[in-house]
Amino acid sequence: MTSGRRLTRIVPSLLLAGSLAFSTGTAIAETGRAVGWLGISIAEIGEELADRLAGTFGYAAGTGVYVADVLKDGPAERGELRRGDVIVRLDTQPIWDVRQLQRLIRSRPIDQPITLAVLRDAAQLRLPLVIGAMPAEARAQLAGERFGFLVREERQRNPEGGEFTPTGRLLVGFVEPDSAAARAGLRPQDVILEVGRQTVRGLETFERILGAAERQLSLLVERQNSPAPLRLGLELRPR
Repeated sequence: MTSGRRLTRIVPSLLLAGSLAFSTGTAIAETGRAVGWLGISIAEIGEELADRLAGTFGYAAGTGVYVADVLKDGPAERGELRRGDVIVRLDTQPIWDVRQLQRLIRSRPIDQPITLAVLRDAAQLRLPLVIGAMPAEARAQLAGERFGFLVREERQRNPEGGEFTPTGRLLVGFVEPDSAAARAGLRPQDVILEVGRQTVRGLETFERILGAAERQLSLLVERQNSPAPLRLGLELRPR
């Protein structure tokens, strides 16, 4: 199965949920608290894919979420979930969209068994999985989720061993439209220098500072072609 033309909002390996589509108004976790995780990247179903599913399974199959990627050695891979699967049910709960699945997985206890109903090619399958704990790196990458942005840590190749090692520089990987980050002018590829006027050195520092943030956030960012760093103020709208 391939994605349709609207399959553009991919959620980073979190589950999370594993994309870059997420619920802006909900914090991912308090620092240090275990969060439910499957180790997949997911996306909304586009029109083209929905039409193909309807042709195979009927029009009720147009709901669900698309599995864009499965992380190696994660709970989803151990449960034999595959890239291209469409998740349509978690236990007895129908799955309608990315945000709903994220909330359900994050709310479940770690090590709890679940059953996912998935569509694969022309088959409908039931896959037993066990919810895992989201790794610290994934939690940190998603720490800015409430404000509508995700980060990644820049890596460079080690000339001796050929491996990639983190540099401590954090780059903005995604900005959700109409989020606090988007309204403040944050852009993908901005480099985050300070959060709340504290210098950021790596994902661990970023997660710790974001964990204490409430409705307002100040960022100092470095932007390509800008003569000087930019100070951006992010503020969540009342719900």
